[in-house]
Amino acid sequence: MCEEQAVGIRRSWRDFKIEPLRAALEEMLGLRALAMVVEGTFRLSRCDVRDGAGKIVCRLEWASVFAGKEGEEELQRSCRVLPLRGYEAEADRMVEQLIRHGATTSGDGPLELLLRHADREPRKYTLRPAFGLETETAAREAVGRIVGAILKIAVSNVPGILSDLDTEFLHDYRICLRKIRSVLSLVKDVYPVAKSRRIRKILGDLARQTNRLRDLDVYLLSRDEYLDLLPPRLRPALEGMFDDFSADREVEVRRTISKMGASLHRKILRETALFFSEQTSHKHSPAADLPVGPLVFRCIYKRYRKIRKIAAGIGTDSPDEMVHQIRIECKKLRYLLEFFTEIIPKEEGGAMQKSLRRLQGRLGDFNDASVQQKSLLNYWEQKRCGAETSMGLGGLVSILYHRQQETRGLIEQALEEFCGASTAAAFKRTFKQPITVSAT
Repeated sequence: MCEEQAVGIRRSWRDFKIEPLRAALEEMLGLRALAMVVEGTFRLSRCDVRDGAGKIVCRLEWASVFAGKEGEEELQRSCRVLPLRGYEAEADRMVEQLIRHGATTSGDGPLELLLRHADREPRKYTLRPAFGLETETAAREAVGRIVGAILKIAVSNVPGILSDLDTEFLHDYRICLRKIRSVLSLVKDVYPVAKSRRIRKILGDLARQTNRLRDLDVYLLSRDEYLDLLPPRLRPALEGMFDDFSADREVEVRRTISKMGASLHRKILRETALFFSEQTSHKHSPAADLPVGPLVFRCIYKRYRKIRKIAAGIGTDSPDEMVHQIRIECKKLRYLLEFFTEIIPKEEGGAMQKSLRRLQGRLGDFNDASVQQKSLLNYWEQKRCGAETSMGLGGLVSILYHRQQETRGLIEQALEEFCGASTAAAFKRTFKQPITVSAT
């Protein structure tokens, strides 16, 4: 256990000073921030229990738990018997005496008591919820469940964005909007085309409102990595760039909060949720009542074949746009495998997703290096920096370019694995659906 005097607001693991505490919190929190959930007061006292000869045979730890900062309401008074080695029998007799005087055993600790008193139930947070799908589930019902669940996650992140608690609230909100738009574009003809297109545009507009803020978050999160790439002499010159990014972010946070806190934003999210509600009726669509299993399996197989076709044309001299295109197609395939994992054979689906994740990791590294180079060059062109800052930016761009070229070779290896004969056979065996012919 570690103790540190709480001075000021502590949100990030970086706000703590004691190294073991920082390390433990970094492992638990990552990019997330600490937030107040419940508040309580603890009063603790200890005493020794001695025998007739004055020898300590066990220790007692008395504790009271109060709700609130000032300890307004006592929720529990407890006693722990702490035995000493060789005196276990005496500790057992101490427990018997406490029970005889009215003590009862309790499995609830102070945290459970405080949470229950505040009516706060801990819940698992995930961007990959279960949808309860089966192969024969109607396609419209399946898509409606997926969109409804993901939209709830998006809405749950809005308060964190408005309070600017940490960058992950915005990140997850954007992922949810992207997932909803993807499922509507990938599983076609489930909802009326015009309405589905309109929803996708609305959600795309909401996401674009936050593009600049997300870009600035990414730059600032990369600050330490950027500086570590440069010689110590060039690092101070880039501090001004990050100061500019921080100032821009403050402006962008206010603009984003104003947009997302507006009644129009809340209305859009409510209307979107209502559109996909089971209680809302829609006009007939060609795929609405089809079983989702065969329909989605054809979509998955078609997407995989498209990736293989693009991959066949990628080589050492292929333009970055081709690598970017295959990254987008891989993302769409991953969403399909993720959305419908409940109806995909577990062993085959797990192996495919593992191979796809490796490929996406390489493609993501390549894309990040490309985007970062462009961003740094844009900053240089806008600011017309001095000599030292220009040297620092030039050094960073060179390092990122070299990293990007190294990643290209790793992408070719990952593509060979994912598009190779064994993986292709597994996709064909799992997802290729027989063509049905209707007799008239």
